[in-house]
Amino acid sequence: MDDVDLGDKSIKEVIQKFLPYSFTEVNKMANKFRQVERRHVYTTPKSYLELLKLYKTLLAEKRDQAEASINRLANGLQKLRETAAAVNQIEADLKVSLEEADQKKTVAEGIAEVVSREKEIVEQETAKAQIKAKEVAIIQEEVMGKQKSTEEDLAKAEPMVEAAMAALNTLDKKDLGEAKTMAKPPAGVDDVFGATMILLAGVHPNVVVQKNGKVKDRSWDAAKKQLLGSIPEYIDYLKAIKAGVDERTIPKQNFSEVKPLLELEHFKPEVIMTKNKAAAGLCSFVVNIVMYYEVVVTVEPKRKALAEANDQLAAANEQLAQVMALVADLESKLAVLTKELNEADAQKQAALDAVDKGTKKLDLAQRLTNALASENVRWAENIVQMEADKGLLTGDVLLASAFISYVGPFTK
Repeated sequence: MDDVDLGDKSIKEVIQKFLPYSFTEVNKMANKFRQVERRHVYTTPKSYLELLKLYKTLLAEKRDQAEASINRLANGLQKLRETAAAVNQIEADLKVSLEEADQKKTVAEGIAEVVSREKEIVEQETAKAQIKAKEVAIIQEEVMGKQKSTEEDLAKAEPMVEAAMAALNTLDKKDLGEAKTMAKPPAGVDDVFGATMILLAGVHPNVVVQKNGKVKDRSWDAAKKQLLGSIPEYIDYLKAIKAGVDERTIPKQNFSEVKPLLELEHFKPEVIMTKNKAAAGLCSFVVNIVMYYEVVVTVEPKRKALAEANDQLAAANEQLAQVMALVADLESKLAVLTKELNEADAQKQAALDAVDKGTKKLDLAQRLTNALASENVRWAENIVQMEADKGLLTGDVLLASAFISYVGPFTK
């Protein structure tokens, strides 16, 4: 028990006497209980040691609880005293805040009056600029409508180009090579190769043309010699026809010359497919590239209209940019003035909020101190009493520990 704080020497001596005394008295009671109830109750050194262990544990626990309760009341008492001191400080601070709030309110109202006048001027100028911006926007919308219409018409030709290019992608150099070995092709196949010769007249250096630019000989033998001598080169020139149509570098007569062949009954990809796969791909290309050319030629006036529309749009955008620059400048000035107004209002509101917050804080603090005024005395008295009770724990816990350790077996 040397490691346990039992108080002064006199208390420690009493406890040291009580421990063997209680052990002896329990043994006496056990003998009496055996005579009356005919039941045995045993006390052993282990029972004694368990009493000591329980006493140490329970005493420490009860002391901790008592200390926590005392600290809680002491902290509360300290808070009450701090709150009372804080109320006095709040009253002094609130007086200063009221004076500052009056000053800030006066300054803010003066700034707000100036900003309000300037804001009205800027808003008037901005309104004029916005009207001008709307007028220019209408012009811009009309020009963009023309541009959209022209682009939509041109876009209709894209599927034809895609189909023509897709047809070329189906061409197989091996299939074209096999076609080159044919002495006499199936009916219609020679017309397909002849059509490509017409389209490449004046474009492909191997295609022999007359003085008027027309193909001199578009027979099967001429096609094999002039086109199929280098199949990769042949395919590259066909792929370049689309760019030639866009850039107007392919003679117009090539398309007028090829038209009669397209009107032949057998000049259809599905018909030619039954005769030669490579020729079917070329047939599809010719049909679609000619259709593309006709669309491009048809929308040529719209191309010119689109160019004019773009010029109008550029002029409208330039005018709009000038107007929007004016609007931006005015809005920038308005933003600065508005910021000053907002800052003035914010300072005024912050001052009013500070006063309101201080008033509420003071009211709550006063109500709290008034409500807990009586608690100040009662809590102080309770702390004194709890300190005294804490000193009695040494004996109270000893009795409780002995009771818990020894009373269990006794039924009466």
